[in-house]
Amino acid sequence: MKLTYWVAENIDGEKTDSIIARTKHDCEQNVLAFAAPGEYRQPIKKSFLYNDAFDLFELATGKDGGRGMG
Repeated sequence: MKLTYWVAENIDGEKTDSIIARTKHDCEQNVLAFAAPGEYRQPIKKSFLYNDAFDLFELATGKDGGRGMG
């Protein structure tokens, strides 16, 4: 299976400060609603493949997983 999402990285913050969403439009709207647009990079599309729910869990919680993966 494939998971695709959009992420706007915080310019001066950690990857955990990034804004993520299902669509580019939603990501852009969340940046406008919850933060100052100048603090975030333009949203980029990310995706990765996984086999099942457990595989997805391992990817998301692994050392280099989470918002930085893809």
